[in-house]
Amino acid sequence: MRRIVIVGAVVGVGILLVRARVPKLHERLMARCEAMFERMPDTFPPKEMMRGVEEIRVKTGRILELLETRRDVTAEPPSPDASTEAVHHAA
Repeated sequence: MRRIVIVGAVVGVGILLVRARVPKLHERLMARCEAMFERMPDTFPPKEMMRGVEEIRVKTGRILELLETRRDVTAEPPSPDASTEAVHHAA
């Protein structure tokens, strides 16, 4: 019984130490990865992919702005049977 308590205490302290050090270790590893990523050539496929993601974000922002301005400009919604009128007149 005494051994179980001692082992439990040691494991608990170990878990607390690991949890305290993990954020610092994570920061160091991420800094190394970023530095390695920056040293890669511009034609490196992951670098091109990240550049593409950033371009998509910018374009999405522009599209959302355009949609917001269009929504503000149009005051009245189209009538629900406007699309069916065109079909009936074409027939």
